[in-house]
Amino acid sequence: MKLFVARHGETKENVTGMLQGNMDTILDEKGKKQALELGKKLEKLDIDLIFCSPKKRTLETAILAYPESEIIFDERLKSRNHGEFQGKSRDEINLEDYWNIKKNIQYESAESVKDLFDRVKNFIEELKIKYNDKNILIVTHSGIVRILYYYFNGIPEDGSLLGYESTNASLEEYCL
Repeated sequence: MKLFVARHGETKENVTGMLQGNMDTILDEKGKKQALELGKKLEKLDIDLIFCSPKKRTLETAILAYPESEIIFDERLKSRNHGEFQGKSRDEINLEDYWNIKKNIQYESAESVKDLFDRVKNFIEELKIKYNDKNILIVTHSGIVRILYYYFNGIPEDGSLLGYESTNASLEEYCL
C-alpha cells in the first residue's frame, strides 16, 4: 500500500497563525491555487481511494486537486480538537508542551497529543487491514500530517513532535 498525505491549502487563519482546529474555515485565494498545483502532482499518481477530513478546507482542497473523484470522509482525519486553545494564536500557547507526547498534558477540553496519535494510528491500522493493496490519498490538517510523519518515522527520544512541520498543500508519501 502506498499512502499519499496532503495538507489542505492555505486559509486566512493559517496566515494569521490561528489554531483552527475544528473551526470550519475555507481556503483563501492562495489556498485554491495551491490545491490546483497539488492536483498537478496527483495527476502522475495512481490513486485508488481518497479519504478526507469532513472540514470545508480539506474538502475544497480534495475537490480542486482531484476533481470528479469519490471522497470518503472520516472523522478521525479531523484536526486536533484544540478545545480552549481554538481560535488563539500559536504564539499564545506553549507549543513545546502542547506537542510533547511524553509529557502528554491533559487539558481542560483540548485533545491530548497521545489521544490524537492513537486516533490517527487507529485509522492507519484499519487502512492496512482493509486496503493493503491500494494507493490511498489522505487530505487532512497539519496536526494529522505531523502525527503521520512520526507514526512512520518514530517518535523522538524527548517526545517533542515539533521537529516536523508541513506546509499548506504539501504532499508526503509513505509505503506500507
